[in-house]
This record gives sequence, structure tokens and C-alpha cells, in this order.
Amino acid sequence: MKRIIEALLFVAVLALGWRYPYLAFCLLLNVAVGLVGTLRYGGRHGCGNFCPRGAFYSLLPDTGRKVPAGLLARKASIVVMVVMFAGLALWLHPSSLRAWGMLLYIMIAITTTVGLIGWLVFNRYFWCSVCPMGKIYKTMWPLKSGIRVADTCVKCGLCAKACPFSFFPPDEAKGDLFRNPDCIHCHRCIERCPRHALSMATSIELQ
Repeated sequence: MKRIIEALLFVAVLALGWRYPYLAFCLLLNVAVGLVGTLRYGGRHGCGNFCPRGAFYSLLPDTGRKVPAGLLARKASIVVMVVMFAGLALWLHPSSLRAWGMLLYIMIAITTTVGLIGWLVFNRYFWCSVCPMGKIYKTMWPLKSGIRVADTCVKCGLCAKACPFSFFPPDEAKGDLFRNPDCIHCHRCIERCPRHALSMATSIELQ
């Protein structure tokens, strides 16, 4: 239900922002909430739990295709960020708060369109894989959280199928703990596990 509400808020900003540019400043609030999630839980927790755009993409039909692993590399997001800001800087010169709002709205609209094209070609989490903010979040506190893999795991592979990025915690875990800075903490692997062998590790367990 939470994801549906977040997705509807994102659609509302996308649909009305062209007429009410001030709504686009919600993007800054989204970034702030994501930073709080990172500082408290680590890594990209905010991406999988607080991002309205991410919630919107999560409700799109799954194509069955996977996001190319190379898109998770930091250099992919750097390219996206440079192209995005360079293009907008050459195109617009905001001179008022409303103009800045329109600039943010155009940025949201363009990146959402890129994400939708990526969904059709690859996977609904295409934008999440190249999102510049996601890379910033994971760099800030990459290994503060993790997924505990219990002995009851039989490595059936259902968690990897449920994961947006095809991570396979049982194979990638060190000891009984899977920690990957690109994990967005969406809990899909935990929810999909038929043996309840996966769980989020607490901060105390990670110390």
C-alpha cells in the first residue's frame, strides 16, 4: 500500500508539474528523505523504501529481462549526470523560483521518460540502476546493512529472480551475511523466500 501511495504522489507531480512548477521541489524533499534513510540504515535503503519514482517503477509489469550489470557501475551514473545537467544548463537559465521549479520538472520528466524506455528495453528498474542519487547514497555508508542468510537456505534461486538486479545472497554472502552497496533494501528477496531463510541484519549484528 505504501508503494502505491508513493507512486500516486509521483504521478501527480509528473501530471501537474508543468502547470504548477513548484510541485517539482518535492524532488529535493525526496533527496533529503533518501539521505536520512542512508544515514540510518546504510547503502541505498532510501531507494527501495522512500523513493516515489522507484515505487512507480516497481508497479510496472515485469518484462522478465534483467538490468545489465554494467549499469550499476559508478561511471554509468556519472555519464548520465553530466549529460543531464550539461544539457539543461545550456538550454535554460533560471531567473526565479518558478523557473527553477520548471527546470526541476523538466529534469523529472526527461529522466522518467528515459526510465520508461529502459523498462521497455531491459527492466522496470533500469533507472534505479543508473540513478546518480543512488550512487551517492551507496558511497556514503555502503556496508552499514546486510541480509542474513540462514542455514535453512537451499539455494533455490527464487531470491535472485525477485531481485531487481539479480543479486543472489546465498552465493554472494561472506559467512552468513550478504552485503552489497547496490542493494536497495526492497525486501523482495526476503518476501519471496519460501523457507524464510533471509532476513535483514540489525546494526548490532553488523558490528
